Amino acid sequence: MSRFPTHGSVELDVEENILLVEGCGPWNLESVVESETQMAPLLEILSASPWGALVVLHGDPIYVPDAAAVLSKAICEQKSLGRVATALVVDESNTPEFSKRHLGEIFDSAGENYRFFPNKEQAKWWLIQQIIQATS
Repeated sequence: MSRFPTHGSVELDVEENILLVEGCGPWNLESVVESETQMAPLLEILSASPWGALVVLHGDPIYVPDAAAVLSKAICEQKSLGRVATALVVDESNTPEFSKRHLGEIFDSAGENYRFFPNKEQAKWWLIQQIIQATS
């Protein structure tokens, strides 16, 4: 039985109450499932208080349909663990405008509070404001 190769890569880290996600796409279902598995111990750390995700994407930030559905469902589930917002940086990707539309659909379907930014600094500043609002 042949197995489809995993496409896309993601690096994950936590800084205070922010999940840092840096990835290079495109992503298929296997890569999304793999990153969800890697994320589980980080979500345990974050779920003690409101938190946000700072997502920086390179390459082709595109999810195949089944991967997009799993990502949307995961974001919904993470909201019950304290996720309050996502700040995205896609300007260095191959297709920034297409990526914004595509990712917007995924985050809209998850009911996520999200915005796109030209750089990490602005993204992080906005994200911290969202976390502070959710905390007070």
